[in-house]
Amino acid sequence: MSEPQFDIDDMLEQFHTWLEAQSKESLAAYAERLTDQVPEATPVGMVLCLANNQDSLLAQTLAALTAGNGVLWPRAQPDDPVQTQALRVGLPLPIKSQITLTDWNASLDGAPDPEPQAVLYTGDAAGLAQLQQQASGWAGQPAVIECAEDIEDDFDIPLAQLQR
Repeated sequence: MSEPQFDIDDMLEQFHTWLEAQSKESLAAYAERLTDQVPEATPVGMVLCLANNQDSLLAQTLAALTAGNGVLWPRAQPDDPVQTQALRVGLPLPIKSQITLTDWNASLDGAPDPEPQAVLYTGDAAGLAQLQQQASGWAGQPAVIECAEDIEDDFDIPLAQLQR
């Protein structure tokens, strides 16, 4: 994947509008901050987003898309607090169309299909350690990037790590 398959500025605007309509002010502010950070480098490809709450999953998705990547969500996040399928259904079409659902589960040994080139993770230290060990055995050995859990705590995902 050398160029984004979508208009990043349009995606950010639609995501921002949707987040405001959902009364997710902190995430809308994050989307607005990202408009000034759209990088010019080449996207890595697919980014697996793993989070233990909806806001973190949406923030990870925003970051991955802003960097020009496709997004991979497991149908059920760890312990399923996120309800990813229902969340995806409500997203605007240009965003939803960039999210691929996979049946991969973190408790399994195999790699997700398709395999990600990077992983964003929000959760506990034990889960992070397990994920890092698993990812080291995947064909592309994707970078696993730990993300803050609370969007209110200056949530910031380094977009440069999601590009080449």
